[in-house]
Amino acid sequence: MDNLPLVKSLVEKLAQNLHVPVSCKIRVFRNLQDTINYAKMLEDAGCSLLAVHGRTRDEKDGKKIRADWNAIKAVKNALRIPVLANGNVRHMDDVQNCLQETGCDGVLSAESLLENPALFAGFQTAEWAVGCEESHKDGNLDQAELLVEYLKLCEKYPVPWRMIRSHVHKLMGEWFRIQPSVREELNAQSILTFEFLYGIVDRLRELGVRIPLYQKDTHVGKISADGFAS
Repeated sequence: MDNLPLVKSLVEKLAQNLHVPVSCKIRVFRNLQDTINYAKMLEDAGCSLLAVHGRTRDEKDGKKIRADWNAIKAVKNALRIPVLANGNVRHMDDVQNCLQETGCDGVLSAESLLENPALFAGFQTAEWAVGCEESHKDGNLDQAELLVEYLKLCEKYPVPWRMIRSHVHKLMGEWFRIQPSVREELNAQSILTFEFLYGIVDRLRELGVRIPLYQKDTHVGKISADGFAS
């Protein structure tokens, strides 16, 4: 973002020499017009799809700093190519709200999806269900089950262990806060094995730790003015 001519030349080079569309992902500038100019430059350079993260590059804490959906909307309105919105997408309600507010063609989710890979299936963590418990129910699924499913996929389709370790921490963060000794056991392992990680899940379950993922309760209706539920 400090050398936009270089960025433009890279995108132009890719667009001219690849046989597949070139997509880009950017963060916003503090000045809205600078962001719009940046996006237009990428479109002119040959970008076919643009993802816009609605935070500046200095705004790292996604749980404390809200993404600027208005800035994303302004970019969407200024371009001809498809635009994806990134930021504040923590569960499916956010997906719908983001699409409605920004007019974008799709959404991205990073940290929330690492913590809850079932996000786009309509599940949400307890953190985001707080305050609306009456309309949510235990979805009969938790992150431990997702971790087991993830580990089985990793056995079938190997990835670097550093990625697996990082994902385990993302998935099990809340559980580790309840049982920090289990997290310490994980951190003490310089070399990981699938057997050890499956054992971590078993240990947490033996300790009685379960934090369910929640779903909207479709049986909970609204009470109308005449007192009938809908």
